[in-house]
Amino acid sequence: MTRFTVVVLLCGLALTAGFANGEEKKYTPIEEFRSSTEMGLMICQLEAKTAFSKARRGELQEPYSEIDDCLDDVKKIFSRAHAHVAKKPEASKYLKEYYAVWLTALNGILPSENERAIDYERRQGDASRKADEAWNRFEIETGL
Repeated sequence: MTRFTVVVLLCGLALTAGFANGEEKKYTPIEEFRSSTEMGLMICQLEAKTAFSKARRGELQEPYSEIDDCLDDVKKIFSRAHAHVAKKPEASKYLKEYYAVWLTALNGILPSENERAIDYERRQGDASRKADEAWNRFEIETGL
């Protein structure tokens, strides 16, 4: 099981566990999707930084193999959330836009050849901000 899968499962468990007065709180697939994608992007970015730091110190020969694990299982998370809003064209449109921005951020986790650390950090920050902005637009436009 990949680390990303574990993170997604833990997020799902945390969301469905419900801590209010011992009663279970039900979260929508949209809430689960947001939590999983937000946490997943953050974890993958941290794993990438760690892997490349280890590679610079000579502790890891192939950092890309550790990062690739983060990019698995994304479609399953989206499918449930999209099914929840599929009958609402505007919501579907903005959820797809967020998903596209999120996938772009994930695909950009690998540093470019000869990319300076400061440029990489800036690019990752921009990707996170774009994902947040796309989610905010989804919430504002759909009222969900």
